[in-house]
Amino acid sequence: MGYIAALTSKRGEDVGSLMLRMLRAQNSRVDGVGIASEEGVITQPWMPEETPRGDAMIGCLHTKITPLDQPQPITQYGHHIAMEGRLWSWRCDILEMAERLGHQPHRGLRRLIEGGDGSYAVVILDGDVILCGRDPVGLVPLYIGESERLIAAASNRRMLWRLGLEAEPLRPGHIALISPDGLRVERVRALEQPEARDISMGEAVEQLDEAMRASVERRIRGLRRVCLAFSGGLDSSVIARYLDLIGVDVELLSVGLEGSKDLETAATAAEQLNLPIRVESYDLKDVEEALDEVLWSVEEADPVKVSIALPLYWCARLAVEEGVRTLFVGQGSDELFGGYRRYIDLYASMGDEVSHQLFRDVAESYEVNYARDYKVCMDQGVEVRAPYTDLEVIELGLSTPIGLKLSRDGGRKLILRRLAEKLGLPESIAWRRKRAIQYSTRVSTALRRIAKKHGKRSLRELLEERLSLLRGSWKGS
Repeated sequence: MGYIAALTSKRGEDVGSLMLRMLRAQNSRVDGVGIASEEGVITQPWMPEETPRGDAMIGCLHTKITPLDQPQPITQYGHHIAMEGRLWSWRCDILEMAERLGHQPHRGLRRLIEGGDGSYAVVILDGDVILCGRDPVGLVPLYIGESERLIAAASNRRMLWRLGLEAEPLRPGHIALISPDGLRVERVRALEQPEARDISMGEAVEQLDEAMRASVERRIRGLRRVCLAFSGGLDSSVIARYLDLIGVDVELLSVGLEGSKDLETAATAAEQLNLPIRVESYDLKDVEEALDEVLWSVEEADPVKVSIALPLYWCARLAVEEGVRTLFVGQGSDELFGGYRRYIDLYASMGDEVSHQLFRDVAESYEVNYARDYKVCMDQGVEVRAPYTDLEVIELGLSTPIGLKLSRDGGRKLILRRLAEKLGLPESIAWRRKRAIQYSTRVSTALRRIAKKHGKRSLRELLEERLSLLRGSWKGS
């Protein structure tokens, strides 16, 4: 997998040197580079000095996560294709993508998005038109930028910054058509809020069990060993149980600042689950040393996003040390099943109408949460797999009555806790109270101390300054 890019000139000018500039903006470990234009395709292990000529191009920085992953772009039926993500096929994902697109890639891409399969972003060069698409959930990021001369798309913002373009995310379930005439965006299939089902807790738990098991099974195809970012809490413990039941070799990874109670909790939970765990603690110096790299991956001076990204960054690095390139995470559960304290407050004042807020939070998670997590891990050469972001699980969760998620006495994620009981998880895990990762790992406190040490009035001020310096030094390089 890796990073994808697409670029066209509105003036019919050759964009080869600009495509190289985009690809060179990404200095992470990759296994190969590929570029395609109407003149041809090149794929090789290193960055080329020259490219095929053309006023429209797509490119890929390839990272081999599974044995079936192969260099991209590929050519089929006369058009060129590069993708990031998965279709959860038993065969090579890019070959499966090419077959599903067929002879008419625009029509084929619409069918693919409408079908809801996979977690992916894709760029397709068809003549002088570039098609860009995302699945309806949007775990895998894709950004678009436009100027008077250029229109471009990329897996992260900095590849577009390299061309002087500001980046906006392409919404999940949408297609962007890029041509010399300009940019046009089509809505194909976006998440919609369904009617709540008339269903008992027992029936809902059975259906969720089937959907979650299928989601995890899809995501371990072709893998023998994976890592899981593990806090010992409900979300990650449910995933750990499914991975264990399905038979994949899983190692739990728990990280935090020295003195974090999460580390002890995670170790105890791992012992209860009878699964191996690696626990690593960090200090203030480690946080400051990692900050710039994490901030550069997040690409936003957002204190909450950076605080959440740091523990995930450490987990990704530990996975690499363990020789694993796939990291399972529990992201997506809180918005879907009502894990945040504010939902209880809203439930008390709004009643069942709080379901609209949960839906909005799920629908916006592609930019609020998923992009951050995906980018910080991929920059370490690690692919995120998030079972709670499966479309079947999401649609099931959204249609679950709010009374099966929240209770008037403060209960949260009730259905997921009942599922944990069904899976045989101990009560100490199934009913453990949630604490946000940035607080439970003590990262947020450490970052505020660093900001104070540097004489900043707030953490945001420190992050804005450092991101500005990073962008400035990078432009001059």
